[in-house]
Amino acid sequence: MIQRLFSMPALIILLAAACTACTRVPEIEDRLTADLRGTPYPDLLPLDQSLAPLPTPQDQSRDLEEQLDARSARLKARADALRRATN
Repeated sequence: MIQRLFSMPALIILLAAACTACTRVPEIEDRLTADLRGTPYPDLLPLDQSLAPLPTPQDQSRDLEEQLDARSARLKARADALRRATN
C-alpha cells in the first residue's frame, strides 16, 4: 500500500524533512541575549492596523496629473526661452 502511494526516494525525502523539522538550531537560538530569552512574544496585530493606508487610485491619478501638468508647463517655458535666445 505504501509503495503505491510513495516511491522509495520520495519516502526517504519525506522522512528526512520530518526529522530536520524537529532539530534544534543552535546558531539561531544562541543569538538571543539573556534578557530576551525570558520575554514573551509580542502581541500580533492585524496587518491593516500596522500599515499606513494607501492612497486611493483617484488621489494617485490626480497627483500624477498635477505632476505631469507642472512638468509640461516647465518644458514649454524652457522651450519658449530657448526660442527667444536663438532669435
